[in-house]
Amino acid sequence: SVFSTRVSAFALVCSRVLSEVALFLFGITFFVAAFACAISCLEQDHAGFSSIPQAALSLYKITFGMFSGYDELEEDPALLFVCFVYVVITIIFMLNLLIAQLN
Repeated sequence: SVFSTRVSAFALVCSRVLSEVALFLFGITFFVAAFACAISCLEQDHAGFSSIPQAALSLYKITFGMFSGYDELEEDPALLFVCFVYVVITIIFMLNLLIAQLN
């Protein structure tokens, strides 16, 4: 039995939105893991991308806009290109996918 129609509708919407956000975060985590492995295989000397966990943390920082070492990325064109491709895929494609899922 339903005690309040508004509360049950709110709970239903929240559960559906949270499931879509969880799928989005799973997709972002997949891309972070894939790009962290790829970046750690590059010959580069950037301290933020020296190992897979540090590269994953730096990629999460790039995704959330908290990365501050963009000047150092310009010294290594291969690393800059991979980070650019990551930004295009995650921020443009994945955020548009999240918006499409929530509509």
